[in-house]
Amino acid sequence: MAEKPFHDQKIVDLANHRADPADGAFGASITRGQEHTLAANEQVMDLLSHILVDESLPFYVTALDGTVLQVNDFYKKLDEALRDVSLAPGQVEHVGKYAVPSLKPVVEDVLASDTTVRSEEVVHINGRERVFLGRHSPIRNERKEIIAVAGTYEDVTVQVRGIEEANKTQARFQDFARASSDWFFECDDNMRIRSLSDRFTAIVGQPASLFVGSKFEQFGRLGENLDGRIDGPKAIQSRKPFREQLFIINEPNGSELKFHLSAVPVFDRTTGDFSGYRGVGMDVTSRYEQVEEARGIRENLESLLAELTRKNMALDIASEQATSALRAKNEFLAAMSHELRTPLNAIIGFAEAFEQQTFGKLDEAYIGYAKDIRKSGQHLLGLINDILDVAVIESGGLSLKIDDLSLDVLIEKAVHMNMEAARQKGLNIDALEVVTEAVVRADDRRLTQILVNLLSNAVKFTKEGGSIGISLSEDSVKKQVDITVWDTGIGISASNLAHVFEKFHQVKDHIYSRSQEGTGLGLHISRELARKMGGDLTVVSVEGEGSRFTVTVPLADGVSADDLDFI
Repeated sequence: MAEKPFHDQKIVDLANHRADPADGAFGASITRGQEHTLAANEQVMDLLSHILVDESLPFYVTALDGTVLQVNDFYKKLDEALRDVSLAPGQVEHVGKYAVPSLKPVVEDVLASDTTVRSEEVVHINGRERVFLGRHSPIRNERKEIIAVAGTYEDVTVQVRGIEEANKTQARFQDFARASSDWFFECDDNMRIRSLSDRFTAIVGQPASLFVGSKFEQFGRLGENLDGRIDGPKAIQSRKPFREQLFIINEPNGSELKFHLSAVPVFDRTTGDFSGYRGVGMDVTSRYEQVEEARGIRENLESLLAELTRKNMALDIASEQATSALRAKNEFLAAMSHELRTPLNAIIGFAEAFEQQTFGKLDEAYIGYAKDIRKSGQHLLGLINDILDVAVIESGGLSLKIDDLSLDVLIEKAVHMNMEAARQKGLNIDALEVVTEAVVRADDRRLTQILVNLLSNAVKFTKEGGSIGISLSEDSVKKQVDITVWDTGIGISASNLAHVFEKFHQVKDHIYSRSQEGTGLGLHISRELARKMGGDLTVVSVEGEGSRFTVTVPLADGVSADDLDFI
């Protein structure tokens, strides 16, 4: 049985587990006691009759040689419950018969101390460990001589286990305190520090003993916490708890250590007088640094946001100014185009009259001059028309008249306008003869303009003897038709293909293309017009092999070419 101290008085270690039954009731060390005189026993029993004993506890009386003289009923019940294990006085069945070896240390200790001694004994009852406190007292005769020992046993299992749990709890708390980043403090009623935990020393780098007897404001200062509160001083005046009071300590290197102090008041349990505070300090230096860093980042972001807002406002103003300038430019171009076309049409008309010798026969040289004037005028007129179209599209003033149109008629009209130029270059135009009953939803003049422009480019960039053509592909699911104008001309390089629809872009890296006239606006205008009508214009080209420009146009719903009337 392990030793379990219970009080500060002397405690005897007793071990009474029964030995092998073959060795007797108490093992081989048990010897039959000598005969006691009847007078001695009677003297002890007579004395017991005058001693006040707590009969609610198991009780025994033993002679000085360890022979148990008497036990009460409670001891008998306890011995019956112990079964194979007994307390120091042994089993009830051996009372008055044997000197019990386990009682001899008890008797000797009582004789040596000349007073009551206590012992703790651990036994098992029904499989559960129980702790009994034994109180062993001397019995004296009229001459004050010890003639016997009497004892009682009390079940103190609950008290012992409570003390053990309290010790474990205290040990755990101490472990937590050592492992924690917090430190603990205690102050008297004048708020002078009575104690500081060792953790404070680890944080500030100075012995905690140097601060004992001082007030917090003598080696630091209070400040506002992250919530802007200073609750400590007011709470201390009112003897109330406080939490997260910021406390700042300046280090020798100029940096600051910041702590949150939280504490509760302590009052004397007897008088109720205020006796000080107990609390904890938490190192929050890194938290405040993070908050300060976040505040700096936030201020920087707010500054950037303000700058971005200012720039956006400036961009809005610049955009509005640019829009106004573009509108003014387009209006100017539209007005100028109108003013330029009037005299230019007159020049072209007079040049045609001279070329046809309407006003009389002219020399061949003058006829040639008139022809050059007409071609230059027509070229200039085309340029003006293109510029006017771009201005109208970009200004949002483009007006379209969408109708159900026969695609066959539109293609025939566009082919007719480019037929003569293709024949003069000796191109194969057999593939231009297409027949279709498709009806499209488009603007007549603008779709014709797109097809004429694509066919004109095909003729322009295809060498003599090459071929040009038109192919159609209807998509009933998407309700659209693809009109592809193809040629076997010079084609477009991959580097130029991405820019082919940009304004004023012309392919200049081919010797054949350098001799061709053009403004670089036709394809840009054509794609914008196609998109305005709900379609698109795309291109596939291989340099040296030719190009395929496809304009997509919406099909009319449930209308055939036979349903349309043409004048």
